[in-house]
Parts: sequence; C-alpha cells; structure tokens
Amino acid sequence: MEKIPGSALGHRSFGLDLARAMAISIVILSHFSKKFNNLGFWGVELFFGLSGFLIGQILWKSYSATINWSFRHITNFWSRRWWRTLPNYYLFLSITFFIQYFQNGSFPSFSLFVKHLWFGQNLLAGSESFFVVSWSLCIEEWFYLLFPLFLFIISKMRFKHTTSFILTLVIIFIGSFLVRERLISQNLASQVRFITLARLDAIACGVVVAFLILTTNSGLIRKWIFFLLGISILISTIYVDYFLNTTNNQYINVQFLLIFIPLGFSLTLPLIALIPKSKKVLNIVCIAVEKISLWSYSIYLCNLSILFTIYKVLDRVRSDTFTNFLSKLLGLGLTILLSAFIYRYFEVPFMKKRPGEIKD
Repeated sequence: MEKIPGSALGHRSFGLDLARAMAISIVILSHFSKKFNNLGFWGVELFFGLSGFLIGQILWKSYSATINWSFRHITNFWSRRWWRTLPNYYLFLSITFFIQYFQNGSFPSFSLFVKHLWFGQNLLAGSESFFVVSWSLCIEEWFYLLFPLFLFIISKMRFKHTTSFILTLVIIFIGSFLVRERLISQNLASQVRFITLARLDAIACGVVVAFLILTTNSGLIRKWIFFLLGISILISTIYVDYFLNTTNNQYINVQFLLIFIPLGFSLTLPLIALIPKSKKVLNIVCIAVEKISLWSYSIYLCNLSILFTIYKVLDRVRSDTFTNFLSKLLGLGLTILLSAFIYRYFEVPFMKKRPGEIKD
C-alpha cells in the first residue's frame, strides 16, 4: 500500500504518522497471530482512508488551481505516484517469486506472474495470488490511474471545478457499488473485499473527506464533528458486523461494511492530523512512531514472506509454544530491520527521482 511521507500540505503530520503506524501494527498483529486474523481487515481499511485523504488533497489542490487541467497534469501525478509505489512493489514481487519456489518447490505460473506486473490479478474476480498482500496495492494503483482520467474527461465538459470533482466521485461510488452487486449476484460475496474494481470507493471515502475539508469552513469544531461522526460509524459497524455474523446476511455485510468502515476512518483523519509531536514527553515513542510510519510500506510488503520463510526454516523446532513465539519474534525483528534498510537505501533514492509537482 502506497504511503506518502507527511501530508499533501507540504509538511509531516505526526497525527497521520500515528494513524499509519497503528494501521501497520494492526496488520502485522493479524498476520502473526491467528487469534487476531480479523483485525487485519480494519488495518487495511484505515490505510485506504489515509491514502484517499492524502491523495484527495493533492488532486483537488492541483485541479482547482488550474484553469485548464491538461493531460500533462495527469501524467505528472501518475509519475510522482509510480516513482513512489512501483519500485518497492516490483522489488518484493521479484523476491516473493523466488520465495515461492523455496516454500513450495515450484514457481508461480507465467500468466499469474504477468497479471501481478500490471495489477490485474484481482481486477474483476478473485484469483490465486502468490504475493498475497498485493490485493490492496491493486486497489490503490487502479484508483490512481482511473480517478484522474475520469476527472480529466468530465472537466472537458466545462463544468465548474467543484462539480467535476463531485461527479468523478459519484462515478467511482456508483461503479464500485454496481460491481459489488454483480459479484454478489454471482455468489461471490466472500471475495468482494479483495476485488479491485469493487473497492475503489474505499479510497474515494478519504478523497471525499479531503475535498470537504479543503472546500468548506473546516475549523476545529468541524473537524471534531467529523471525528465524532467517524467514531460513531466505526462503533456502529462493529455492532453490525457482529450481528451480521450471527445472521449470515452477506448482502448487507458486503454493501454496508465495505463502505462505512473506510468512511468512518476517513472522517477521523482531519482531527487526527492535528495531533502534535511531543518534544519532551515520550519523545522516544514519537520517534518510533515516525520511523514505523516511514517503513510501513516495506513492512506491509515483506512481513508475510519473511514470516513464512522462517516457519519453513524452523519447521522442525517449532514444536511448542515457546519456540513458536520465538520464531514470530525473529520474523518481526527481521521485518523491521529489512524495511528500515530498504527505506533508506532503496525507497528514498527512487523517491528523489520523482519529477516536481506541476503548480500551474
């Protein structure tokens, strides 16, 4: 999942770093313990909200500041996003390709590998994936591709900037809803969460909140209202999720939870973004939060591969609770160390190659 250092406002936000660190921690916990497996869903949905909130600021500020938003602006946006996301993705995709052989004695099929190259493995249907965590990257990359294109097309109809942006969001929400309807009618409700074109509105939720913050009177009171509304939505969805699990109502489960959970998280972000970094109290904790946030993209991409490789190597000695715990601890340590190394010596050099953002 693509993580943008700082915020679209040109400076780091400790509050958003904290949200990102919490999200990756939840995901890691779900991967390292089956007891918390369901929590991973919440962590990824928080990531979707964060991505939409940050990307929404970038897109709206670029679009609204330009009288004639051209294809040059779109390619600039794509280039900046892809220099950030693709090098790391393809690095770990290649590593996972060989890890697959080590773990299973065979490489993934050529056709499956090619689908992963263009994020097509889960476009309209769930499919086998040797790079399990890539499903969320597919949703993000296709959103980055499609939203600016739709906005560009609609902008040529000479609507006002706000109207064009809203219409683009409406297209994303309606399109995602219709894809989910189609999949549910085909008895694929259990796969919907992972299917790319059925989940674009998860990121759009964050874009909606960013748009509202940038185009309305977004004072502290408004941010508190958004925050309390978001928390209320999240608490309500926890109750609804529990109720639906007892009734097995998959239709409402899919169409309700998959939109309201990222929306709830997104609404909390404007206020969370205001949380300041403590310079005196708990300074070490604040530094750790910032580091984990910076490394979170690599952590997300590599944690399962490292964990499963350790399981394979230590398979004969993971016979009791203590050694099993030690193997997980080793996996966590290696994940953090590798992610810190990759961030400094791989991610940052590639990010420096990004073109400057077009301002006119």
